[in-house]
Amino acid sequence: MHKAATLASRSCGAAAWFDTLIVQRLPPLFLHQIVQPIARVLRPFAPSSMPRMSRPAYRWELLSVSFMPMALACVEGGTIGVIARKAFDASDLVIAILTAAPALSQLTSMLWAHALRGTDRVKAIARMQRYILCCVAFIAFAPFTAVGQGMVVAAVLAARCTMAGIMVARADVWRANYPRHARARIAGRLAMIITLINSSSALMIGAIMDITSLGGHGFRFFYVAASLLGLIGAWAFSHIRWRGRAVHLAVEDDHTSDAPTHATASAMFNTLRSDRAYRRFMSAQFVLGFSNLAAPAPFIIALEYEFAPSYTKALLLTQVLPMLVPLIAIPFWARLLDRMHIVQFRVYHSWTFVVANALIFLAFLTDSLALMFLARFVLGIGFGGGMLAWNLGHHDFATRETAGIYMGIHATLTGVRGAIGPFVGVLLYSGASIVIGTSTVALPPLGAYTFALFAAASAVGAMMFARLYRDIGPDLRAPRADH
Repeated sequence: MHKAATLASRSCGAAAWFDTLIVQRLPPLFLHQIVQPIARVLRPFAPSSMPRMSRPAYRWELLSVSFMPMALACVEGGTIGVIARKAFDASDLVIAILTAAPALSQLTSMLWAHALRGTDRVKAIARMQRYILCCVAFIAFAPFTAVGQGMVVAAVLAARCTMAGIMVARADVWRANYPRHARARIAGRLAMIITLINSSSALMIGAIMDITSLGGHGFRFFYVAASLLGLIGAWAFSHIRWRGRAVHLAVEDDHTSDAPTHATASAMFNTLRSDRAYRRFMSAQFVLGFSNLAAPAPFIIALEYEFAPSYTKALLLTQVLPMLVPLIAIPFWARLLDRMHIVQFRVYHSWTFVVANALIFLAFLTDSLALMFLARFVLGIGFGGGMLAWNLGHHDFATRETAGIYMGIHATLTGVRGAIGPFVGVLLYSGASIVIGTSTVALPPLGAYTFALFAAASAVGAMMFARLYRDIGPDLRAPRADH
């Protein structure tokens, strides 16, 4: 108590000192037009706006997400894919693997859930963060050779699988440290910071890579700096206190206790077999999501082939717009999702991907870079709703006890789509020759028409959602229970 009171008094004294020496001496016009608007923007992110018991953990996590996202941006598919294509002259297969890595890593979630049982989640996350930083630094020293491409692929896959482990472990920390009524708000604030820093980092990488005197080596300086600054983020996260840690670990160590059912393969299979509505929902989601996961790899390839844009423009189209626009779109989609069941929501939301893919097709067909920016803006709007639907949609089918199983099904099927989609996308765009015995089957390249096919597939997914809602809609129109 005495230590807490001392810290509080020091904080108050520092605030009074800042107000006396800095704020009160600022010109009134500057204070009114610059300082106060910035303060209003930052106020919702302040620890004081959070529940009192959550503030210590939130402070440390706020510091952590102020430094780690720079390193995370380095292994995003849109960022590393552009660097690999333009700087390393990577093959289509390498681009497919790099863009598949985020979704493909979801397949490791079940392994992480098993590996993390009985471990301190905070310490585990801090270790995994440091491991990701090592992967980022490893990429910085990859030579522009075939071996270097292999190093990049290995490092990205390792980093993305580790990030999947962090998501699994972080869920337990958030559940314990942040109350239910504030958890979404806290997660949203942290996600906004991560997105802004991630997008800004991609732009910085693009600007550095466009410095011709660096000869394509500019990313190396950013990757090393990001890995070093990320150490501050990992150090900050290690100071978070996991509330109820001892009890949680004791329950996990007690194999005779009635612990909650985890998303095992048998549990997920039995759930899909018994819940026909969710099975149909996942089928429609698979068709819709397949196109979204198949498109990034051929898009990076086509963008370089058709437009050969600068690094900055390329990263704006592949990474920045699809990440920043959702921040604008999420409030609208959130209000819509709050008023309707996830099936009905998908009936409307799915068409944004149809429009986006159709616009991408037209942009490549007409060589219009302006139309391409519009297409990626529309795609970002769709991603905004997709983020909400991906994280919250399963709750409309599950109870509190089975939510983990339903989410496990969704994450696993996302991983399956991610393991197949990018390679199918590249195959459709570039074509291939397949030898079957003594015969050779030639698959002609579709080129830009690949994205017209993606638009058609997204439309099929949207119609599957519409048919599902038509069949079970009357049972879904009642207000949703808060499980």
